[in-house]
Amino acid sequence: MPIDAATMTAAIAPVLLVLALGFAAGRHKSFDDDQVRGLSRLALTYALPAALFLSMAHFSRSNLVAQAPVALVMLAGYSGLYFVLYWLLRLLRRTRLEAALLGYTFASSSVPVFGLTVLTPIYGQETGAAVVGLVALITNLAQVSIAVFLLESAAPGPGERVSIFQSVERSAANPLVWAPVLGGLLSLAGLHLSPLVAEALEPLAAAASGVSIFAAGLVLSAHRLVFSRMVVVGALVVLAIQPAIFFAALKLGGLSGAIPSATVVASAFPTATVAILFAQQYRTAEAEIASIMLLTTLGMVASIPLTLLATAYL
Repeated sequence: MPIDAATMTAAIAPVLLVLALGFAAGRHKSFDDDQVRGLSRLALTYALPAALFLSMAHFSRSNLVAQAPVALVMLAGYSGLYFVLYWLLRLLRRTRLEAALLGYTFASSSVPVFGLTVLTPIYGQETGAAVVGLVALITNLAQVSIAVFLLESAAPGPGERVSIFQSVERSAANPLVWAPVLGGLLSLAGLHLSPLVAEALEPLAAAASGVSIFAAGLVLSAHRLVFSRMVVVGALVVLAIQPAIFFAALKLGGLSGAIPSATVVASAFPTATVAILFAQQYRTAEAEIASIMLLTTLGMVASIPLTLLATAYL
């Protein structure tokens, strides 16, 4: 699809501006730690799930069924890549804990947080929401479950060890997983959401993107930034190698159209905010992961237009 400078600005500028405001607010100590956690919880537990539920519930049934091959590409591109990166990092003599954290950072995506803001101006509400919903489902249910299992099994010290089944169960209880699933099931069943329910959830859903991005800026502001070889390599994996993998998989699969195109663009998004939360929890590679998050967020100014150009060849 043709690139329009005004569309690109409308898609990317709000993310950078709101993220910068959150970062500045964090640097000026406008919010304490409890308030930052509260904003993050509002965004990830209530506002974003409401937005994804409404979007998936209103999605066309025939279009949703047709996206099974795209979902498989996402599963390989996010979770499969995580496994590969984990073992590569182990071969490079990183500890199990570092490999689990850095591998997740390289392979994860901020699409559930930034996706609606960026993809909707480019592809429209239905396509943007469908891709965000699928990515949220796959990354939270599969990728995060794997990450929790690897992190818990590698973490030093006594305590309960979490099995992969427990990790999946906990991830399935995440509203970012079950909310889009519930909306998708309504769509697949041919059921129409009551206008009263939709209107009741709409104000909360409308706050999702802004609150999520602002909270990400607050989280990022709390960490020291470094620029090492690992940080640069990680940013390249996120912004260049992963999109190339998605493009190749979709091209080889003969998949084209708005949703495959949006899937390629989404694969060039910054690393997931939850990566730095994991680093905080396990007190490992915090500066590296925060730096990768910052570098990939700034890098999306180039990666998103370039991947959008590449989708013309799908």
